[in-house]
Amino acid sequence: LGSTSAAARYASATPSSDVSIDDQKPYAELWMGTHPSLPSKDVQTGRTLLDMVQDNQSLMSTTITEKYGGKLPFLFKVLSIRKALSIQAHPNKKLAGELHAKDSKNYPGSYLQQHEVA
Repeated sequence: LGSTSAAARYASATPSSDVSIDDQKPYAELWMGTHPSLPSKDVQTGRTLLDMVQDNQSLMSTTITEKYGGKLPFLFKVLSIRKALSIQAHPNKKLAGELHAKDSKNYPGSYLQQHEVA
């Protein structure tokens, strides 16, 4: 909860971050990556992680650089939890639809929507 969560502390530690921690609210995840809607940035320069990787291809292996065209196709997630979580599965769009059709209680519409871009 609140400031006891590593995810909340990391998010609020970023300069110019407008994150304020509510000590009554749970903070379980912090995602970091190169997604254009909210890319991770260098704290000192403000440059995005994607810009830094594209300017420094040696940060990635040649295989990854060639396969993904110089982009970083990975997402890093910090988990900060008080108790064990259920395993999360992120299927492709087709499987998400099948799971939703068979068991909409455990695979709700929001689950299906998360996989529409897959």
